Amino acid sequence: MRATRAFLKTMDEWPLSQAATNFLVGGEFGHVIEGEVVASASGETMALYDPATGQEFARCAAGGAEDVDRAVRSARQAFEDGRWRNLDAQEKERRLRRLSVLLGQSRDLLSDLDVLDGGVVQAYSAFIVQFGIDTVDYYAGWPTKLHGSMPAAPHDVVVQQVREPVGVCAVISPWNGPSAAPCGIVPALACGNSVVLKPAEQTPLTAIVVAKLCLEAGIPPGVVNVVHGVGEIVGAALVAHPQVDAISFTGSGDTGRRIQAAAAPTLKRLSMELGGKSPQIVFDDADLEAAAATITGAAWGHSGQVCTAGTRVLIQRGIHDELVAAMVEKSRSIKIGSGFRPDTQMGPLISQEQLDRVSRYVGLGRAEGAHVALGGARQGDAGYFHQPTIFTGVDNRMTIAREEIFGPVMSVIPFDTEEEAIAIANDTEFGLAAGVWTRDLSRAHRASQALRVGTVWVNTYQRVNPSIPYGGVKQSGYGRSLGAASIDHYTELKSVWLKIR
Repeated sequence: MRATRAFLKTMDEWPLSQAATNFLVGGEFGHVIEGEVVASASGETMALYDPATGQEFARCAAGGAEDVDRAVRSARQAFEDGRWRNLDAQEKERRLRRLSVLLGQSRDLLSDLDVLDGGVVQAYSAFIVQFGIDTVDYYAGWPTKLHGSMPAAPHDVVVQQVREPVGVCAVISPWNGPSAAPCGIVPALACGNSVVLKPAEQTPLTAIVVAKLCLEAGIPPGVVNVVHGVGEIVGAALVAHPQVDAISFTGSGDTGRRIQAAAAPTLKRLSMELGGKSPQIVFDDADLEAAAATITGAAWGHSGQVCTAGTRVLIQRGIHDELVAAMVEKSRSIKIGSGFRPDTQMGPLISQEQLDRVSRYVGLGRAEGAHVALGGARQGDAGYFHQPTIFTGVDNRMTIAREEIFGPVMSVIPFDTEEEAIAIANDTEFGLAAGVWTRDLSRAHRASQALRVGTVWVNTYQRVNPSIPYGGVKQSGYGRSLGAASIDHYTELKSVWLKIR
């Protein structure tokens, strides 16, 4: 469980921080259970690949059902003995704020690891690291704010309504924002729960760092555990485990449906964000320069591997050609390469599997009659790079307009009227987010009300804040992360009746 010898010999060629170098040389790439970094019970490991080169650079513990059971039992014992749950609320807040400080001090390490195993460009990595820190800051203030209430009751009793932690919470996180792991675990911790984190098998390294920093911040051993491995084994074991009380999952709709079915026998509570096919609607009175810059930035950000990428672009016919030309021009010179290069604007896809997936969808777009206005091919011979690709002449019934590609592929769809735009935008099984570009305030309100999504951005896109709820409707999942809304997922309401007469 360490960096490969070949990689260690070439580390001088990489612009790694000293903290990242020390981490990779140290080689503790295992599960974190009861405060210790440990190997899998089976001794099995899995390869980690640098998406920019396609080369294996390390091996990490590959867990199984026994490792999951060890982690869950550790979390359960920590919850039952109250080492964190019963800690004074102000002390919880102090330790969570300490975690925020430690994350800030480790930003170079976290960012480098995101670039190395996730192919994230430095600008995006800096954003997700900071967002994780900001989220910890936000939830650090919650332990003292989990108030109960005294509802109206018959005159002979006093009723207290109290909010209590759920128990053991499993957080299954995606590979497209590894350093955002604190966003998944800290709401649960703020409510007094214990956590088992299962990071994506492609990007496990930052989860180890986060778990260690939790210990350093004073969060007791066993309260935060990490188990690595593939979803079909580790994720499935977590979902089926009878001592796991709640699941938070971010990933594909197919996996989400399997999780829902597997969780049914034990009636676990679920919160799931399952991706989207988010429309961006550009009306003919929009600021086209701002729209072109923001839409292309969102579409190519992290190579389109963002749930709200907004790659289904609906353009009113009168401005269609002008806006397409502007987006093509802005995208043509985008710098593609390793995230370690400071001038890189778009990095690789996460894996060969994802590159093959994107290439297959590009082929489907061509076969269904869409026109390639830009790109349409793999970039280079090494690594998992794909050109930013813009399709025009797209009909909303085409596969590239209906299925989530999770890559740098934009589908441009023309429309004539506001009513037609809303109908096209809503004609999808997804409902995560949408963008509206217009200077007409009344139209902005009408469109925001009519769109069946969890978030609408008007004249901006992909803005997020820890205090503002985030999540989808329809096949994009249910439940909300961030903001006060997430507290409901991690707490139970208990009514206590006290007879006084």
